[in-house]
Amino acid sequence: MARALVTGSGERVASVADRLSAEGLEVVTAADAAELDGVDLGRIDHYVQLPVAVRPVGETLVGRVRSFLSDGLLGRFALVERVLPVLAGSATVVLVSGNTPGAAIPDDQHSRLALLHVLAHATRAEMATRGVQVTVASGSRTDLELVRFALRGGEDPATRLANGLTMDEPPEEITAKQYEDWRTEVMGLLQVHG
Repeated sequence: MARALVTGSGERVASVADRLSAEGLEVVTAADAAELDGVDLGRIDHYVQLPVAVRPVGETLVGRVRSFLSDGLLGRFALVERVLPVLAGSATVVLVSGNTPGAAIPDDQHSRLALLHVLAHATRAEMATRGVQVTVASGSRTDLELVRFALRGGEDPATRLANGLTMDEPPEEITAKQYEDWRTEVMGLLQVHG
């Protein structure tokens, strides 16, 4: 029986897990990497990473932004890293956007999405020899749409970056200039937000 893992916080985890179960999959759920410690995940064929709720803390705006990034977006990197060893060959990974900082700190949706694409690209590169498919999906997608991405892969046009390059395209379709532009943009974001 194929296995799926759904991580994130909130009621949506249970809803997506129920839809995957209805498709005949055995489903494991967890809120974060700590909840996965000590759990024998076995082999994971489909991984859906939903956003986590983050309450930024800090005395200053800069401190709250740092808290939001490290506890939310960058925490998602740790989760994927924890799951990498148990992904089956030809597994699908769906990274769902949606970590929002709330009114306490300024929001930069483009930067948040760019960081998810960095995670997707790193995951693809790490798992290239195993044929793992990675999709960045919009948090506005329905649970059913997310399950379709999990089962079939694909690209979500709603998550394309402003320059039109998502890195979800096969490498042969990406020109060297497009990749360099994307890399420059992302590295600039990491320096600003890092």
